[in-house]
Amino acid sequence: MNNDANLLVQMLESMTGTKWLILGVLLLVLEVITGTTYILWPAVAALIVGVIVFILPLGWEMQFLLFFILSAILLVAGHKYVRPKMKGGEPSDLNDRARSMMGMRVKAVADFETGMGRVQVGDTQWRASIAEGNPAAGTELRVVSVKGTTLQVEAL
Repeated sequence: MNNDANLLVQMLESMTGTKWLILGVLLLVLEVITGTTYILWPAVAALIVGVIVFILPLGWEMQFLLFFILSAILLVAGHKYVRPKMKGGEPSDLNDRARSMMGMRVKAVADFETGMGRVQVGDTQWRASIAEGNPAAGTELRVVSVKGTTLQVEAL
């Protein structure tokens, strides 16, 4: 047991700026594989400690203390400020068929009767309703909204 403790102390005492930079790069590679941003911050902390150790000769105790403090600060700041910005932006229509059809031009397949009819969207026919009028077959219409499986359309 005493040999194991000495081995650990020897490993800790041998940490150099180069080893910190290698650790930082390995953590960055692991971050790319996982994509969680939680490994990113210890990786950045390791790179910072590596650069600082090249400039200032620090004992291994100070190196690890600096690493843990930087990791904690970067993790909290990254989780609070950076991560929400990574998820921001415009919502995607990729998996929302209804939102992707808004504003789309469609063609009436048959004459509308009492404001109800069918329209062609791509290779699919959809039930449609219109607030005013009864468009004839072949009339170009625009999708205004989607309610369930019925498209709300308007004349162009």
